Amino acid sequence: MVMKQLFGVLAVTLMVSACVSHPAQYRSLAVTLKNNEPCFAISANHGLQAPVTSHSPTIMKRVGNEWKTISPPSTFSPEVTLMTQQCHQWKDVAWQAGEYDVALKVSGKNDSIRYAARFTLQEAPSGQFKLMQTE
Repeated sequence: MVMKQLFGVLAVTLMVSACVSHPAQYRSLAVTLKNNEPCFAISANHGLQAPVTSHSPTIMKRVGNEWKTISPPSTFSPEVTLMTQQCHQWKDVAWQAGEYDVALKVSGKNDSIRYAARFTLQEAPSGQFKLMQTE
């Protein structure tokens, strides 16, 4: 009986932790639409020493009940300089309607910060996307 209760508590804990959003070590990544594609920006008070750079983000898309990686993290992609509060778009991502999770590591002169965003793209009959940021 005690084992069943222990497994029950463990199962509930795992289910709840699966619903939890990004860990506390992630800061919020702002997402807007520019030319009908997501555009990402970091906050002004990030505290990193310039220049602030990043490689391409990890982009995951929900497919049914699972998350599929559509753009894995890359330390080999060209490094880009990010300007505070100015959005940046990564090329070669085939954005479609759906729910996305994006994680990004931004590096300054002596430190780095991880950013993340979860959002949904809804496509209108005109082909234009509408963005709804959930985290």
